[in-house]
Amino acid sequence: MKNNISSEIIDIVLEQLKVGLTLVDHTGKVIYFNKLAQDLLGWHETYSNTVLSCHHPKIQGKVIDKLNHHSNREWHRIINRKGRYVENTYSPISIPEKITGAMIISKDVTAREKAYSHIEKAAHTDSLTGLFNRELLNKVIKKYEQNSKPYGLIMVDINGLKYINDHYGHSAGDEIIIKAAKTINENVRKSDLVFRIGGDEFLILTTADQKIAMQMIQRIKEKSEIPSQANPLVLSLSLGYSMFTEGTGFDAILLIADQRMYQDKKSFYETDGKFFRKE
Repeated sequence: MKNNISSEIIDIVLEQLKVGLTLVDHTGKVIYFNKLAQDLLGWHETYSNTVLSCHHPKIQGKVIDKLNHHSNREWHRIINRKGRYVENTYSPISIPEKITGAMIISKDVTAREKAYSHIEKAAHTDSLTGLFNRELLNKVIKKYEQNSKPYGLIMVDINGLKYINDHYGHSAGDEIIIKAAKTINENVRKSDLVFRIGGDEFLILTTADQKIAMQMIQRIKEKSEIPSQANPLVLSLSLGYSMFTEGTGFDAILLIADQRMYQDKKSFYETDGKFFRKE
C-alpha cells in the first residue's frame, strides 16, 4: 500500500531529526536539497549549486570519480563552514535512466568536534603553562625526521627553582614557571613550537637558521633577571642551542643543546647564583 506523503512533510521530518538532505548528479550538480541542508551547506535558491564547493580543488577530481563509479560504499567528510562543523555522509545512488550520483546526509557536529578538539588539546598540552608537552614533541619530531625537515633546538632551564620551592613553596615556584612559559612564548616566532618537557625545563623547536635562533636566545636572555639573596623570586633562565646538522637523530641533537644549557647554568651558579643551592 502506497501513501502519498508530500515533500513538505518529509522536510519537516528531516528537520526534526536534524538531518540535511542533498541529492547530486554525476557531475556534482545539486538537484535537490531540504531547508537544513541549505542552512548547513549554503545552497542557493536562485542559481545552480555544486557539491564541489564543499571540497578543496585538489580532491574535486576524486569526488567526481566517485560520483561516476557506482558502488555500495558510503564515504564521509567533515567540513568547517563559517565556524560550524558539518559531517556529510555520501551514499551512492544509481537509478537507470534517471540519476547517477549520491545522496548526502548532513549533520551539524560542531559540539562533538569541539569536544574532540578539547580532549586532544588537553592530551598535548601542559596543564600549568598551556605549552605543548613531551608527548606532542615526540610526534612532531617523528614527522620532521620522516620528512627530513631541518630544525634547531633551544633548551631553556629555570635557575634556582628548587631553592624557590624549598624556601617559598611550590605556589611561588609555579608562578615562576608560568612566567618563564610566557616569556619564552612572547620571544619566539609564530612558527616555532614551545614545549614544557620537565619541571623546570622547556624546549623550543625552531626551523630558523642559527643567526635568527641566536637572536631569539638573546631576546629571552634580556628578559632574564639577576636574583639576589634578598630577592630570589625573579625569572632567571639558562639556555643552550643545537642544530640538526650537529648530531644523528633527535636524542643526540637534544643532548648537545642540553650540554650547552648546563654550561650556561654553571656560569650562572659561579657568579650571580652563588647563593642558590645547586639543583
